[in-house]
Amino acid sequence: MNGMSGLPLLITEDELVLDELLRVAAAAQVEVLHSRLPVSRQAWRTAPVVLLDAAVADRLLASAPTRRDGVLAVTGPGRGSGPPVDWPSLLALGVSAVHDLDVDDAALVGALTEAAAPGPEGGRVVAVTGAAGGVGTSVFAAALALVAAGRGRQVVLGDGDPWGAGLDLLLGVEEQEGARWEALHAPTGSLGAQALHRSLPGIPVARGRVSVLGHDRTAPVPAPSATVEVVVRSVRRAGDLFVADLPGHPEPASDLVIGVADLVVLVTTSDVRGGFAAERAVERIRALGAEPGLVVRGPAPGGVGPEEIAAALGVELLAGYRPEPGLARDLEHGRPPGHRGRGPLAVAAARVLDRVA
Repeated sequence: MNGMSGLPLLITEDELVLDELLRVAAAAQVEVLHSRLPVSRQAWRTAPVVLLDAAVADRLLASAPTRRDGVLAVTGPGRGSGPPVDWPSLLALGVSAVHDLDVDDAALVGALTEAAAPGPEGGRVVAVTGAAGGVGTSVFAAALALVAAGRGRQVVLGDGDPWGAGLDLLLGVEEQEGARWEALHAPTGSLGAQALHRSLPGIPVARGRVSVLGHDRTAPVPAPSATVEVVVRSVRRAGDLFVADLPGHPEPASDLVIGVADLVVLVTTSDVRGGFAAERAVERIRALGAEPGLVVRGPAPGGVGPEEIAAALGVELLAGYRPEPGLARDLEHGRPPGHRGRGPLAVAAARVLDRVA
């Protein structure tokens, strides 16, 4: 599983620049991570702030990292007559400001200090994806969200498939007013989590709430990766839980969520077809720098149990569960999955949530 306690990231191949950046970090009393090129996708995405040597911006961009917020570029020391700043590359990477290490390190100390300041505890991201269509990915993602809300969590349940039936329909909030992915714009890289919760349709559950971030039914389009990244960061920083229901095929925004998630849940069925499909899915998830945990839905017509499937795949078994009695009837009558807080589905969801408590 992916730990998300990311450290501020320093990117440079120049020893003098590195010495100055480490001095800045020491002044801020902040632990940092230094990387030369190429930079790992995980470090780039999870760092609360990135200090980037402007001299390597073009080569960093060539390695195709996703644009992100919280990137500051630095020049110097002693580069007054050096090459000009590559502004197109810096802007493409999301750089918001350029600081000269010879004269302007106070702003960098402030940025590192702010990034290290403690925020609300417990902000988590769980990505749920299926090995194949029809394995119950959306049902399990919804159950995770409802069980978490029953524990008092504020949850954003994000729909990653604009052409699916829709999580709003699954939870019975499709008629509620509220924003969908298509209406969200966060060009500055900031979005208040509480304002987001207020703007979304949702349902109260015990002491918590599930806010549903779905798609426009009249003109659905995939959510831009930049918008998804801002939403995920904002929810996590607020100490809330973001549960993403993701399609099984590669897609930029979905791949981004998998890469930054604290837990990646791969849902499959307890049969030969489910096992083979899961094998391909595990390969894809690992290629994104994540390690999936497995959830297996029964029945097992050939006697292949969840433990055997997990062992064959070389992944951790998070939960196995038998079919939920009355699930189809509940969904038909607008009762969301896991709403009772008991039964095989809710118990499996609770086991998974214990991993990110």
